[in-house]
Amino acid sequence: MQTYLHLAHEFEFALPEAFADDADPRTPASYVEHFLGEFTDPGDTVLDPFAGFGTTLRVAERMDREAYGVEYDADRVAFVREALDHPERVVHGDALDAESYDGFPRADCCLTSPPYMLAVMERDPLTNYEERGREYDEYLADLGRVFAHVDGLLGEGGHVLVDVSNMTFEGAVTTLAWDVAEVLAERFWFEGEVVVTWEGEDEDGEGTYGYGYDHSYCLVFDKEG
Repeated sequence: MQTYLHLAHEFEFALPEAFADDADPRTPASYVEHFLGEFTDPGDTVLDPFAGFGTTLRVAERMDREAYGVEYDADRVAFVREALDHPERVVHGDALDAESYDGFPRADCCLTSPPYMLAVMERDPLTNYEERGREYDEYLADLGRVFAHVDGLLGEGGHVLVDVSNMTFEGAVTTLAWDVAEVLAERFWFEGEVVVTWEGEDEDGEGTYGYGYDHSYCLVFDKEG
């Protein structure tokens, strides 16, 4: 497994005006293409429990994978469904209930990027920032429950690939990538991380990736471990 990559931080589709206020936290298609190409084959089933704007699902279908996803926000679900060959495979629901949804087959790979949370935030990103009064530790515990459901859907030998970054805010660092790795390592075998640096402009001093860094990670886990 190559542990360092340099990819273009570009998006292959624009978001409509309805999402103009969103931070555009999409995983670039180049990232999805690389890791699906390395860890899956045509015909494999790919699961994204945090489908967001659907980049993973779009790319998976284009690469002849069977794509399934869950998304909490109804408007995003409608947007994603319009772009897919199999819109019925995107569930409008909570990732915490992923294992209970009818029609999800055994997955060969889970490639996802969970909604990010800063340690100082009080809104829950897993509910699209609607719930208040949430603590960072509670958020991590909920992520653990989400990936317990993923474990139930993942076939033997399957991989879990997580796009995640550490973040800076007002001089303080939230070690989100490392904390997520610790949560998932309680359930899956940790094969290691791939450092992904991004080619792009940093006009606001927040790093090309938008969280204070010019790199992110792909955390790689194995079901068999």
